[in-house]
Amino acid sequence: MFRRHFILTCLLLPWICALALGQDSPTTSINFARIEMSIEQGSLEEVEKPLLDYAIAHPTDVKALELLGRLRYQQDRLEEAQALYQRVLALNPSLAKGKINLAQIMFGLGHREPARLLLTEVASAPTLNPEERLALARAMVMVGEFQKALAAADRLPAVMKSGSALPLIAASYLGLGEQKKLLALVPAIRTAAISNPEVATQCAEVLQKANLSQEAIGFMRLSLARAPNNLRLLLLLGQMETQVGDLVEARRHLNLALKMKPNMADVLYSLGMLDSTEGNYDAALSNLKQARNLAPRSPTILTKFIVNAMRANKPHAAVDAANELLALKPDDPEALYLLGAASLQDGSLTSAQDALERYRQLRPDDARGCLALGITLARQQGQQQKATVQLEQCLKLDPANLESKYQLGVLFRSEGEVKKAIQMFEEVTTQSSQHANASRDLGALYLQTGAEAKARVALERAVALNPEDAETHFLLSRLYSLSGDKILARQHLDLFEKLKGQREKLPPP
Repeated sequence: MFRRHFILTCLLLPWICALALGQDSPTTSINFARIEMSIEQGSLEEVEKPLLDYAIAHPTDVKALELLGRLRYQQDRLEEAQALYQRVLALNPSLAKGKINLAQIMFGLGHREPARLLLTEVASAPTLNPEERLALARAMVMVGEFQKALAAADRLPAVMKSGSALPLIAASYLGLGEQKKLLALVPAIRTAAISNPEVATQCAEVLQKANLSQEAIGFMRLSLARAPNNLRLLLLLGQMETQVGDLVEARRHLNLALKMKPNMADVLYSLGMLDSTEGNYDAALSNLKQARNLAPRSPTILTKFIVNAMRANKPHAAVDAANELLALKPDDPEALYLLGAASLQDGSLTSAQDALERYRQLRPDDARGCLALGITLARQQGQQQKATVQLEQCLKLDPANLESKYQLGVLFRSEGEVKKAIQMFEEVTTQSSQHANASRDLGALYLQTGAEAKARVALERAVALNPEDAETHFLLSRLYSLSGDKILARQHLDLFEKLKGQREKLPPP
């Protein structure tokens, strides 16, 4: 099972040794404490090169290799991290924390049962010190062994149970569905978090998952008053305030973090998420682009970049990023969906169809992917019948899906099946009076079939919902001309021509 990773380890060592021999001025000393603190705080870029240089110059230094493995793990470069930790344990087979970290990396690579077995092996060691037992309990939480995590935590000193172990105890209660026990733990968390920023951030992440973000924000702000320059605290607090809609405070805290670390990927990513929440997609894209340059292998940053590029009507950029994401995570369903959606927006229908059909094979019951594929097929000549079948399948998956009904209506209308199209649009507008396009298209069909009174209701509702839609104004101009209201007809024709002219002047996306 580990043959491939063993080979990678064997390949890694000659590489390190060769680079060590080739260095002109090998690094002879390093501040491990500063490097370790930077890694724990997520400040990876500033310590990566000096640590790598030192490890290359000292290929048997266990501490250097272990820290480099931890850094690679945080960068999501799991195979490299695994190879480094295997080397660490080859040099020091009794290193408990090395085994614990290796187990977590194995779990991240999908080797779940071997990871659990390795942690069980560590748990059976009679000589674990409190710090090692704390690390073991945290790893047990990660692999889903919540009862074993609580058992390990129960053997910790009281001072740890009321401090550094609180986040893993809270996470274990959450994992076991023990909501009452989690809530009962909040006062102890608040007390410990005020004076311990690390406990504050770790517990806040747990409470966030338990939909207790407001409670977490409360004690994080108290903790920040004690430690105003704690970067991780500022960053997480800003992220959570963004999520709950306290955007002014989020901006203030994230700007403070930016002043401290202007070239940190996580800070720029968080500002991008805030910009996106405020609807400023161009600013979000700018921040996410900088974050992407700093951390080009981050799937999270790439994913958000793709979504915001589509929202900012930059489909080319979204497609490029989606291809990068798929290269990092081949056959990942979400990456395939994003590539399909971005390609659809970009007009690259063959690429969109290919990605979305692969996505549908992996997730056949997902209505979102079904709809995207249906729209892709509907936009291609000769694929209308296939698109109809696809969209009808979407409605079977989710009968309440308004967009599937609307797209079916558009398809029926393009094929001249007016009655079926009207039925679809009527169902959409009945379920949601806020669907401007369905109201517009329904009004157009009513006008086409001579139902002018119905057309007036539908089109006036459509223009109220979306006064910037040129087509709606054109249809209203026709309607008012037919009814003899020349003034209104002229007004809407003028608005149509103005909006059409503005649209034609827009640069291509």
